[in-house]
Amino acid sequence: MKKKISVLALFSLLFIFSCATIALDATSLQESAQLNDAAGKPYMVVGSFKVNDKAGWALGLIPANKPAGDNHGYFAEFLQTQIAKFGGDAVINLRVREQHNFGDILIILVTGGLYVTRTVTVSGDVIKYN
Repeated sequence: MKKKISVLALFSLLFIFSCATIALDATSLQESAQLNDAAGKPYMVVGSFKVNDKAGWALGLIPANKPAGDNHGYFAEFLQTQIAKFGGDAVINLRVREQHNFGDILIILVTGGLYVTRTVTVSGDVIKYN
């Protein structure tokens, strides 16, 4: 019974330390950002972007490296930069993908879960209203 409790406690700790959240918040964005193409008025796509970034957490809780989607202010700035880069008015078809690739899993295994990495991809289309 004591061994089962020890194993359960170990797995509970590993679960707690391996959890992380990437929060996306574009509420401070002056321009429009939508997850689909429902822009509401006629538009023209003037450019597309796709950025891969690494996110890392020590102990699964302490951010060591934040991608575009992990810092509220930075995410809004990132989207505004993309809009300005293409001379657009808004972002549509916004996609955020978080995944563990082989390198991420290898880092987690080598560090025993003390350092957790993920690859985050942010992509979308910049539009200009007609």
